[in-house]
Amino acid sequence: MDDDIKAGNIRRWLQSRSLRAWLVFGFALALLPVVLLSTVWYTQYRQQVAEPFRNVLHTQHRVLVSLERIQSNLWDIAASVNDYANSGEEHYRSTFEAAEREVATHLRDLEQVTGEHPAFIPILEGVEQQWSALLRAAAAVEPQEGTVDPTLIRFESAIAETGKRIEDIAETMRILNEQSHARALEVMKSLELFAGLAGLFAFLFAAAGIYIIDQALIRSTDKLVEGAMRVANGERDREIDVRVPPELASVAQAFNAMMKQIIQQEDKLAAAARADGLTGLDNRREFDRVLDTRIQTARETNQPFALLIIDVDHFKVFNDTYGHLAGDDVLRQVAQVISENARDGDRAYRYGGEEFVMIMPGLRAYEAAAIAERVRKAISEHTMVLPDGSESQLTVSIGVSVFNPQASQPDIVDLADKALYTAKTEGRNRVKITA
Repeated sequence: MDDDIKAGNIRRWLQSRSLRAWLVFGFALALLPVVLLSTVWYTQYRQQVAEPFRNVLHTQHRVLVSLERIQSNLWDIAASVNDYANSGEEHYRSTFEAAEREVATHLRDLEQVTGEHPAFIPILEGVEQQWSALLRAAAAVEPQEGTVDPTLIRFESAIAETGKRIEDIAETMRILNEQSHARALEVMKSLELFAGLAGLFAFLFAAAGIYIIDQALIRSTDKLVEGAMRVANGERDREIDVRVPPELASVAQAFNAMMKQIIQQEDKLAAAARADGLTGLDNRREFDRVLDTRIQTARETNQPFALLIIDVDHFKVFNDTYGHLAGDDVLRQVAQVISENARDGDRAYRYGGEEFVMIMPGLRAYEAAAIAERVRKAISEHTMVLPDGSESQLTVSIGVSVFNPQASQPDIVDLADKALYTAKTEGRNRVKITA
Protein backbone atom coordinates (compact mmCIF):
# COMPACT_ATOMS: atom_id res chain seq x y z
CA MET A 1 0.00 0.00 0.00
CA ASP A 2 2.84 2.39 0.91
CA ASP A 3 4.60 1.53 -2.34
CA ASP A 4 1.45 2.43 -4.30
CA ILE A 5 1.20 5.76 -2.45
CA LYS A 6 4.85 6.53 -3.13
CA ALA A 7 4.45 5.59 -6.80
CA GLY A 8 1.38 7.84 -7.05
CA ASN A 9 3.24 10.73 -5.44
CA ILE A 10 6.15 10.28 -7.83
CA ARG A 11 3.78 10.15 -10.81
CA ARG A 12 2.02 13.34 -9.70
CA TRP A 13 5.36 15.04 -9.13
CA LEU A 14 6.54 14.11 -12.63
CA GLN A 15 3.27 15.28 -14.18
CA SER A 16 3.62 18.64 -12.41
CA ARG A 17 6.97 19.39 -14.05
CA SER A 18 6.98 22.23 -16.55
CA LEU A 19 7.59 21.90 -20.27
CA ARG A 20 10.97 23.60 -19.81
CA ALA A 21 11.91 21.01 -17.17
CA TRP A 22 10.92 18.12 -19.44
CA LEU A 23 12.93 19.57 -22.33
CA VAL A 24 15.97 20.12 -20.11
CA PHE A 25 15.64 16.62 -18.68
CA GLY A 26 15.29 15.07 -22.13
CA PHE A 27 18.32 16.86 -23.56
CA ALA A 28 20.34 16.21 -20.40
CA LEU A 29 19.53 12.53 -20.65
CA ALA A 30 20.65 12.54 -24.28
CA LEU A 31 23.91 14.37 -23.49
CA LEU A 32 24.69 12.57 -20.22
CA PRO A 33 26.39 9.49 -21.74
CA VAL A 34 28.39 11.67 -24.12
CA VAL A 35 29.71 13.81 -21.27
CA LEU A 36 30.40 10.90 -18.93
CA LEU A 37 31.98 8.64 -21.53
CA SER A 38 34.03 11.49 -22.96
CA THR A 39 35.33 12.27 -19.47
CA VAL A 40 36.23 8.64 -18.84
CA TRP A 41 37.82 8.35 -22.30
CA TYR A 42 39.92 11.47 -21.78
CA THR A 43 40.99 10.32 -18.32
CA GLN A 44 42.03 6.90 -19.62
CA TYR A 45 43.82 8.45 -22.58
CA ARG A 46 45.69 10.86 -20.35
CA GLN A 47 46.65 8.23 -17.76
CA GLN A 48 47.35 5.31 -20.08
CA VAL A 49 48.71 6.98 -23.21
CA ALA A 50 49.68 10.64 -22.92
CA GLU A 51 51.40 10.62 -19.53
CA PRO A 52 53.34 7.34 -20.05
CA PHE A 53 54.52 8.50 -23.46
CA ARG A 54 55.53 11.86 -22.09
CA ASN A 55 57.42 10.24 -19.21
CA VAL A 56 59.16 7.75 -21.49
CA LEU A 57 60.19 10.47 -23.94
CA HIS A 58 61.45 12.69 -21.15
CA THR A 59 63.37 9.82 -19.56
CA GLN A 60 64.72 8.73 -22.92
CA HIS A 61 65.95 12.23 -23.67
CA ARG A 62 67.75 12.63 -20.37
CA VAL A 63 69.24 9.13 -20.50
CA LEU A 64 70.48 9.57 -24.06
CA VAL A 65 72.00 12.96 -23.26
CA SER A 66 73.81 11.52 -20.24
CA LEU A 67 74.99 8.49 -22.24
CA GLU A 68 76.35 10.65 -25.05
CA ARG A 69 78.25 12.78 -22.59
CA ILE A 70 79.58 9.73 -20.70
CA GLN A 71 80.73 8.16 -23.97
CA SER A 72 82.43 11.43 -24.91
CA ASN A 73 84.07 11.57 -21.51
CA LEU A 74 85.21 7.96 -21.84
CA TRP A 75 87.01 8.87 -25.09
CA ASP A 76 88.62 11.81 -23.30
CA ILE A 77 89.69 9.54 -20.40
CA ALA A 78 91.06 6.91 -22.76
CA ALA A 79 93.03 9.52 -24.70
CA SER A 80 94.32 11.18 -21.53
CA VAL A 81 95.46 7.91 -19.95
CA ASN A 82 97.20 6.74 -23.16
CA ASP A 83 98.88 10.10 -23.65
CA TYR A 84 99.99 10.13 -20.04
CA ALA A 85 101.34 6.56 -20.32
CA ASN A 86 103.29 7.52 -23.44
CA SER A 87 104.58 10.95 -22.39
CA GLY A 88 104.22 11.15 -18.61
CA GLU A 89 103.07 14.78 -18.86
CA GLU A 90 101.01 15.85 -15.82
CA HIS A 91 98.46 17.97 -17.65
CA TYR A 92 96.97 14.74 -19.08
CA ARG A 93 96.26 13.72 -15.50
CA SER A 94 94.30 16.96 -15.01
CA THR A 95 92.30 16.25 -18.17
CA PHE A 96 91.59 12.77 -16.84
CA GLU A 97 90.41 14.07 -13.47
CA ALA A 98 88.06 16.61 -15.10
CA ALA A 99 86.52 13.89 -17.32
CA GLU A 100 86.24 11.64 -14.28
CA ARG A 101 84.22 14.27 -12.42
CA GLU A 102 81.88 14.76 -15.38
CA VAL A 103 81.31 11.01 -15.69
CA ALA A 104 80.48 10.82 -11.98
CA THR A 105 77.97 13.67 -12.41
CA HIS A 106 76.33 11.97 -15.39
CA LEU A 107 76.09 8.67 -13.51
CA ARG A 108 74.27 10.43 -10.68
CA ASP A 109 71.90 11.96 -13.24
CA LEU A 110 71.23 8.50 -14.67
CA GLU A 111 70.42 7.16 -11.21
CA GLN A 112 67.88 9.96 -10.69
CA VAL A 113 66.33 9.64 -14.13
CA THR A 114 66.00 5.84 -14.09
CA GLY A 115 65.02 5.53 -10.44
CA GLU A 116 61.38 4.80 -11.33
CA HIS A 117 62.38 2.01 -13.71
CA PRO A 118 63.57 -1.15 -11.88
CA ALA A 119 65.04 -2.58 -15.12
CA PHE A 120 67.91 -0.06 -14.96
CA ILE A 121 69.01 -0.84 -11.38
CA PRO A 122 71.18 -3.92 -12.08
CA ILE A 123 72.60 -2.31 -15.22
CA LEU A 124 73.58 0.88 -13.36
CA GLU A 125 75.10 -1.17 -10.58
CA GLY A 126 77.20 -3.01 -13.16
CA VAL A 127 78.21 0.30 -14.77
CA GLU A 128 79.25 1.73 -11.41
CA GLN A 129 81.25 -1.39 -10.58
CA GLN A 130 82.91 -1.28 -13.97
CA TRP A 131 83.56 2.45 -13.51
CA SER A 132 85.24 1.76 -10.19
CA ALA A 133 87.36 -0.93 -11.85
CA LEU A 134 88.22 1.52 -14.64
CA LEU A 135 89.34 4.14 -12.15
CA ARG A 136 91.54 1.63 -10.33
CA ALA A 137 93.03 0.51 -13.61
CA ALA A 138 93.65 4.12 -14.66
CA ALA A 139 95.28 4.93 -11.30
CA ALA A 140 97.73 2.06 -11.79
CA VAL A 141 98.93 3.28 -15.18
CA GLU A 142 102.45 4.75 -15.13
CA PRO A 143 104.53 6.25 -17.91
CA GLN A 144 106.50 3.59 -19.79
CA GLU A 145 108.84 3.97 -22.73
CA GLY A 146 109.24 1.31 -25.32
CA THR A 147 107.37 -1.45 -23.46
CA VAL A 148 103.73 -2.46 -23.23
CA ASP A 149 102.38 -1.69 -19.76
CA PRO A 150 100.07 -4.49 -18.48
CA THR A 151 98.20 -1.91 -16.40
CA LEU A 152 97.41 0.06 -19.55
CA ILE A 153 96.06 -3.10 -21.16
CA ARG A 154 93.82 -3.66 -18.12
CA PHE A 155 92.69 -0.04 -18.34
CA GLU A 156 91.76 -0.36 -21.99
CA SER A 157 89.84 -3.57 -21.21
CA ALA A 158 88.03 -1.83 -18.37
CA ILE A 159 87.10 1.16 -20.52
CA ALA A 160 85.84 -1.14 -23.29
CA GLU A 161 83.71 -3.02 -20.77
CA THR A 162 82.39 0.25 -19.38
CA GLY A 163 81.39 1.34 -22.88
CA LYS A 164 79.59 -1.95 -23.35
CA ARG A 165 77.69 -1.43 -20.08
CA ILE A 166 76.75 2.06 -21.26
CA GLU A 167 75.37 0.53 -24.47
CA ASP A 168 73.32 -1.86 -22.30
CA ILE A 169 71.63 1.16 -20.77
CA ALA A 170 70.72 2.43 -24.25
CA GLU A 171 69.40 -1.00 -25.21
CA THR A 172 67.29 -1.13 -22.05
CA MET A 173 65.95 2.31 -22.88
CA ARG A 174 64.97 1.07 -26.33
CA ILE A 175 63.20 -1.98 -24.84
CA LEU A 176 61.38 0.25 -22.35
CA ASN A 177 60.28 2.50 -25.17
CA GLU A 178 58.95 -0.45 -27.17
CA GLN A 179 57.08 -1.76 -24.14
CA SER A 180 55.50 1.65 -23.59
CA HIS A 181 54.54 1.77 -27.25
CA ALA A 182 52.96 -1.70 -27.03
CA ARG A 183 50.96 -0.69 -23.94
CA ALA A 184 49.81 2.45 -25.71
CA LEU A 185 48.57 0.41 -28.66
CA GLU A 186 46.64 -1.88 -26.33
CA VAL A 187 45.12 1.10 -24.58
CA MET A 188 44.20 2.65 -27.94
CA LYS A 189 42.44 -0.55 -28.94
CA SER A 190 40.57 -0.53 -25.64
CA LEU A 191 39.65 3.10 -26.14
CA GLU A 192 38.37 2.35 -29.63
CA LEU A 193 36.11 -0.34 -28.18
CA PHE A 194 35.13 2.07 -25.43
CA ALA A 195 34.32 4.73 -28.03
CA GLY A 196 32.07 2.25 -29.85
CA LEU A 197 30.24 1.46 -26.63
CA ALA A 198 30.05 5.17 -25.86
CA GLY A 199 28.42 5.78 -29.22
CA LEU A 200 25.92 2.98 -28.62
CA PHE A 201 25.02 4.28 -25.16
CA ALA A 202 24.80 7.82 -26.50
CA PHE A 203 22.36 6.60 -29.16
CA LEU A 204 20.27 4.73 -26.59
CA PHE A 205 20.19 7.66 -24.19
CA ALA A 206 19.42 10.04 -27.03
CA ALA A 207 16.51 7.78 -28.02
CA ALA A 208 15.33 7.83 -24.39
CA GLY A 209 15.60 11.62 -24.36
CA ILE A 210 13.64 11.89 -27.61
CA TYR A 211 11.01 9.53 -26.19
CA ILE A 212 10.66 11.71 -23.08
CA ILE A 213 10.32 14.84 -25.19
CA ASP A 214 7.84 12.99 -27.42
CA GLN A 215 5.77 11.98 -24.41
CA ALA A 216 5.96 15.41 -22.81
CA LEU A 217 5.45 17.59 -25.85
CA ILE A 218 4.69 16.00 -29.19
CA ARG A 219 2.03 13.50 -28.05
CA SER A 220 0.36 16.12 -25.88
CA THR A 221 0.38 18.51 -28.84
CA ASP A 222 -1.09 15.76 -31.03
CA LYS A 223 -3.86 15.26 -28.48
CA LEU A 224 -4.64 18.97 -28.60
CA VAL A 225 -4.77 18.92 -32.40
CA GLU A 226 -6.86 15.73 -32.38
CA GLY A 227 -9.30 17.28 -29.91
CA ALA A 228 -9.60 20.44 -32.01
CA MET A 229 -10.27 18.33 -35.13
CA ARG A 230 -12.98 16.36 -33.29
CA VAL A 231 -14.66 19.63 -32.38
CA ALA A 232 -14.34 20.81 -35.99
CA ASN A 233 -16.07 17.56 -37.08
CA GLY A 234 -18.90 18.09 -34.60
CA GLU A 235 -17.77 15.63 -31.88
CA ARG A 236 -18.05 17.53 -28.63
CA ASP A 237 -18.79 14.80 -26.10
CA ARG A 238 -15.12 14.04 -25.31
CA GLU A 239 -12.73 16.26 -23.41
CA ILE A 240 -9.06 16.62 -24.35
CA ASP A 241 -7.05 14.61 -21.83
CA VAL A 242 -3.57 16.17 -21.54
CA ARG A 243 -1.76 15.98 -18.20
CA VAL A 244 1.87 16.69 -19.04
CA PRO A 245 3.48 19.11 -19.32
CA PRO A 246 1.49 21.54 -17.10
CA GLU A 247 1.63 24.26 -19.76
CA LEU A 248 -0.16 22.11 -22.35
CA ALA A 249 -2.42 20.65 -19.63
CA SER A 250 -3.53 24.23 -18.86
CA VAL A 251 -4.19 24.80 -22.57
CA ALA A 252 -6.28 21.59 -22.69
CA GLN A 253 -8.22 22.61 -19.57
CA ALA A 254 -8.87 26.06 -21.01
CA PHE A 255 -9.99 24.48 -24.30
CA ASN A 256 -12.33 22.08 -22.46
CA ALA A 257 -13.77 24.95 -20.40
CA MET A 258 -14.24 26.99 -23.57
CA MET A 259 -16.06 24.08 -25.24
CA LYS A 260 -18.37 23.69 -22.24
CA GLN A 261 -19.25 27.37 -22.48
CA ILE A 262 -19.78 27.08 -26.23
CA ILE A 263 -22.04 24.05 -25.75
CA GLN A 264 -23.98 25.87 -23.06
CA GLN A 265 -24.35 28.93 -25.27
CA GLU A 266 -25.43 26.76 -28.19
CA ASP A 267 -27.97 25.01 -25.97
CA LYS A 268 -29.32 28.37 -24.89
CA LEU A 269 -29.46 29.56 -28.49
CA ALA A 270 -31.14 26.33 -29.57
CA ALA A 271 -33.63 26.65 -26.74
CA ALA A 272 -34.30 30.26 -27.75
CA ALA A 273 -34.76 29.19 -31.36
CA ARG A 274 -37.25 26.52 -30.27
CA ALA A 275 -39.18 28.66 -27.80
CA ASP A 276 -42.05 31.00 -28.45
CA GLY A 277 -41.08 34.41 -27.14
CA LEU A 278 -44.49 35.22 -25.71
CA THR A 279 -45.67 32.03 -24.00
CA GLY A 280 -42.43 30.15 -23.37
CA LEU A 281 -43.79 27.06 -25.13
CA ASP A 282 -41.98 25.55 -28.10
CA ASN A 283 -42.72 27.30 -31.39
CA ARG A 284 -44.12 26.21 -34.74
CA ARG A 285 -40.69 25.33 -36.18
CA GLU A 286 -39.99 22.96 -33.30
CA PHE A 287 -43.48 21.47 -33.64
CA ASP A 288 -42.89 20.64 -37.31
CA ARG A 289 -39.54 18.99 -36.47
CA VAL A 290 -40.92 16.95 -33.56
CA LEU A 291 -44.02 15.91 -35.53
CA ASP A 292 -41.85 14.49 -38.32
CA THR A 293 -39.78 12.56 -35.76
CA ARG A 294 -42.87 11.34 -33.93
CA ILE A 295 -44.48 10.09 -37.17
CA GLN A 296 -41.31 8.19 -38.10
CA THR A 297 -41.06 6.64 -34.62
CA ALA A 298 -44.74 5.70 -34.60
CA ARG A 299 -44.42 3.98 -37.96
CA GLU A 300 -41.38 2.04 -36.78
CA THR A 301 -42.94 1.00 -33.44
CA ASN A 302 -46.59 0.94 -34.55
CA GLN A 303 -47.44 3.01 -31.47
CA PRO A 304 -50.24 5.60 -31.79
CA PHE A 305 -50.10 9.25 -30.77
CA ALA A 306 -52.71 11.98 -30.67
CA LEU A 307 -52.59 15.54 -31.96
CA LEU A 308 -54.64 18.34 -30.38
CA ILE A 309 -55.22 21.77 -31.92
CA ILE A 310 -56.50 24.25 -29.35
CA ASP A 311 -57.97 27.59 -30.39
CA VAL A 312 -59.05 30.39 -28.00
CA ASP A 313 -62.71 31.28 -28.65
CA HIS A 314 -63.57 34.87 -29.71
CA PHE A 315 -59.98 35.99 -29.15
CA LYS A 316 -60.23 38.80 -31.74
CA VAL A 317 -63.21 40.24 -29.86
CA PHE A 318 -61.21 39.94 -26.60
CA ASN A 319 -58.29 41.83 -28.15
CA ASP A 320 -60.55 44.54 -29.47
CA THR A 321 -62.22 44.88 -26.06
CA TYR A 322 -59.25 44.71 -23.67
CA GLY A 323 -56.30 45.52 -25.93
CA HIS A 324 -53.38 43.55 -27.27
CA LEU A 325 -51.39 43.70 -24.03
CA ALA A 326 -54.23 41.99 -22.22
CA GLY A 327 -54.48 39.52 -25.11
CA ASP A 328 -50.79 38.64 -24.78
CA ASP A 329 -51.17 38.19 -21.04
CA VAL A 330 -54.16 35.90 -21.55
CA LEU A 331 -52.25 33.78 -24.08
CA ARG A 332 -49.48 33.28 -21.49
CA GLN A 333 -52.02 32.14 -18.94
CA VAL A 334 -53.69 29.76 -21.41
CA ALA A 335 -50.25 28.27 -22.20
CA GLN A 336 -49.60 27.79 -18.51
CA VAL A 337 -52.90 25.99 -17.96
CA ILE A 338 -52.22 23.71 -20.97
CA SER A 339 -48.78 22.83 -19.58
CA GLU A 340 -50.15 22.12 -16.13
CA ASN A 341 -52.70 19.66 -17.52
CA ALA A 342 -50.33 17.84 -19.88
CA ARG A 343 -48.78 14.49 -18.97
CA ASP A 344 -45.04 14.05 -18.50
CA GLY A 345 -44.54 12.77 -22.06
CA ASP A 346 -46.84 15.29 -23.72
CA ARG A 347 -45.47 18.40 -25.42
CA ALA A 348 -47.34 21.65 -26.03
CA TYR A 349 -46.53 24.23 -28.72
CA ARG A 350 -47.79 27.62 -29.78
CA TYR A 351 -48.99 26.98 -33.33
CA GLY A 352 -49.60 30.62 -34.22
CA GLY A 353 -51.78 33.51 -33.06
CA GLU A 354 -54.26 32.16 -30.51
CA GLU A 355 -53.77 28.51 -31.58
CA PHE A 356 -51.87 25.86 -29.60
CA VAL A 357 -51.10 22.24 -30.40
CA MET A 358 -50.24 19.23 -28.28
CA ILE A 359 -48.54 15.97 -29.23
CA MET A 360 -49.49 13.15 -26.87
CA PRO A 361 -47.77 9.78 -27.51
CA GLY A 362 -49.33 6.40 -26.76
CA LEU A 363 -52.99 7.49 -26.76
CA ARG A 364 -55.97 6.15 -28.58
CA ALA A 365 -58.90 8.34 -29.64
CA TYR A 366 -61.05 8.12 -26.49
CA GLU A 367 -57.98 8.64 -24.22
CA ALA A 368 -56.93 11.71 -26.17
CA ALA A 369 -60.51 13.05 -26.04
CA ALA A 370 -60.54 12.68 -22.23
CA ILE A 371 -57.34 14.68 -21.82
CA ALA A 372 -58.56 17.28 -24.30
CA GLU A 373 -61.75 17.65 -22.29
CA ARG A 374 -59.72 18.08 -19.10
CA VAL A 375 -57.70 20.87 -20.74
CA ARG A 376 -60.83 22.57 -22.08
CA LYS A 377 -62.51 22.47 -18.68
CA ALA A 378 -59.42 23.78 -16.86
CA ILE A 379 -59.20 26.77 -19.18
CA SER A 380 -62.87 27.59 -18.96
CA GLU A 381 -62.74 27.46 -15.16
CA HIS A 382 -59.55 29.48 -14.95
CA THR A 383 -59.97 33.14 -14.04
CA MET A 384 -57.88 35.28 -16.34
CA VAL A 385 -56.28 38.19 -14.47
CA LEU A 386 -55.76 41.14 -16.79
CA PRO A 387 -52.93 43.70 -16.52
CA ASP A 388 -55.22 46.28 -14.93
CA GLY A 389 -56.24 43.80 -12.22
CA SER A 390 -59.65 43.00 -13.66
CA GLU A 391 -60.73 39.43 -14.29
CA SER A 392 -62.21 37.65 -17.28
CA GLN A 393 -63.16 34.16 -18.46
CA LEU A 394 -62.26 32.50 -21.75
CA THR A 395 -63.03 29.24 -23.45
CA VAL A 396 -61.25 27.15 -26.06
CA SER A 397 -62.28 24.78 -28.81
CA ILE A 398 -60.19 21.64 -29.39
CA GLY A 399 -59.83 19.41 -32.43
CA VAL A 400 -58.36 15.89 -31.90
CA SER A 401 -56.84 13.48 -34.39
CA VAL A 402 -55.02 10.20 -33.81
CA PHE A 403 -52.06 9.00 -35.83
CA ASN A 404 -52.82 6.57 -38.61
CA PRO A 405 -49.82 4.77 -40.13
CA GLN A 406 -51.40 5.25 -43.55
CA ALA A 407 -51.59 9.04 -43.17
CA SER A 408 -48.85 11.57 -43.86
CA GLN A 409 -48.09 14.62 -41.75
CA PRO A 410 -50.36 17.10 -43.55
CA ASP A 411 -53.24 14.65 -43.21
CA ILE A 412 -52.78 14.42 -39.41
CA VAL A 413 -52.71 18.18 -38.95
CA ASP A 414 -55.52 18.64 -41.46
CA LEU A 415 -57.70 16.07 -39.67
CA ALA A 416 -57.20 17.81 -36.34
CA ASP A 417 -57.90 21.18 -37.96
CA LYS A 418 -61.15 19.85 -39.44
CA ALA A 419 -62.20 18.56 -36.03
CA LEU A 420 -61.46 22.03 -34.61
CA TYR A 421 -63.56 23.63 -37.32
CA THR A 422 -66.43 21.32 -36.39
CA ALA A 423 -66.08 22.34 -32.73
CA LYS A 424 -66.22 26.00 -33.76
CA THR A 425 -69.27 25.63 -35.97
CA GLU A 426 -71.14 23.65 -33.30
CA GLY A 427 -70.90 26.48 -30.77
CA ARG A 428 -67.30 26.52 -29.50
CA ASN A 429 -66.04 25.57 -26.02
CA ARG A 430 -66.06 21.89 -26.89
CA VAL A 431 -63.86 18.95 -28.03
CA LYS A 432 -64.27 17.20 -31.34
CA ILE A 433 -62.53 14.07 -32.62
CA THR A 434 -61.87 13.34 -36.26
CA ALA A 435 -64.61 11.08 -37.59
